[in-house]
Order: sequence, then structure tokens, then C-alpha cells
Amino acid sequence: METIEVWRGQSTTDTDGNPIQGKPARVGTFQAMVAPTSTTDQIEENASPQTTEYTIHIRGSQPTGIQATDLIKVRGILLPVKGKPQVWNNLHGRHIGDVITVGEREG
Repeated sequence: METIEVWRGQSTTDTDGNPIQGKPARVGTFQAMVAPTSTTDQIEENASPQTTEYTIHIRGSQPTGIQATDLIKVRGILLPVKGKPQVWNNLHGRHIGDVITVGEREG
């Protein structure tokens, strides 16, 4: 188990009063099981992309509240959530935890 941090852009307004997402701030921490995900990068001429991706399992009797727009700090790297966080239920429908995938591709 390791600690992950959840970061979320805070609601604010621009100079015209329109709602925008401000700088991210830490909104919580969880103990989680973090597993690296295997990915295959398409190699392009003059490019060497590198993908960092993890699947995170967070156990708990209640949903975490993590949103698809959040950032997760894993092993010192702030990564965006990929897709909608998934609910982890047992065979009887009882909530076991949440499963999220985070990652980014550079290069």
C-alpha cells in the first residue's frame, strides 16, 4: 500500500465573471495499491514517446469521490485520471473500493 494524493482544480472566475477551473489544490489522500500498466507506444519517425500509466485500487466501504477531471499524485508524479473511475463491487453488490487509471504520454 502506498499513499496517493487527489488534486482538483478549484472553481474561480475570469476577469469577465465567467466560471473557470483554477489551479489544482490537494483535496485528499488515500492508501492504495498501485500497479504499473503495460502500454505499447507507436514509434513515429523522429519521436520517442514515453507513456507513464498506473492502475490504482483504493479499498473502502464508500466511493472515494474521485472525478474524471482530477489529477492524482502517484510516486511523486501528478497524472490525470484517464476515463471515469470504476466502482469495485463484490459478487453480492457490496462496495469494495474504486479502481482508477492514471497516465500521460510524452514525446
